Amino acid sequence: MKTERQTNLVEGGKENLENTSEFKRKIEQINKDVRDQYSLTLLNEKNWAKRILIVVRREVEIRRRIAELSSSKNLHLAQGWRI
Repeated sequence: MKTERQTNLVEGGKENLENTSEFKRKIEQINKDVRDQYSLTLLNEKNWAKRILIVVRREVEIRRRIAELSSSKNLHLAQGWRI
């Protein structure tokens, strides 16, 4: 029995991954989800300083999720063993 390791890498690297329509759709979904998550808190806050902190926290969360999505480890779309 011979085993063969199969890896499917995105050809062209990170830039090609980030230019795909699927990646752009996921970014739009991340933006929508995070903005929805923080919208009620932002609307109910009266203090302007706390509102600014909420907006900053929201933007940091969006950037963190996008960075996770576009990290180098995600260039390996599928990896497995075939027998």
